[in-house]
Amino acid sequence: MRLDLGLEGDWMVDPRDLASRLDVSTNELKRLNRLGRIDAQLAIGAGQDTGLSRVIVRLSDRGWSGVFDQGGTLISEDVW
Repeated sequence: MRLDLGLEGDWMVDPRDLASRLDVSTNELKRLNRLGRIDAQLAIGAGQDTGLSRVIVRLSDRGWSGVFDQGGTLISEDVW
């Protein structure tokens, strides 16, 4: 999984990768997103975490978070 930043500063991950980690189909993930039922946040690291970014994605009953390095490579993750 990679984190890529768009031209407008938005962040993107491959929905197939994210769906598999959340144990839902890609179509279901996209449907939930259209319905506004996904809470997604991006936090940029500071201090000792400078250069790192944390992505947090929550559904109603599960979630995923990943820490990415400055190049967009996933270096750690948690699923709940």
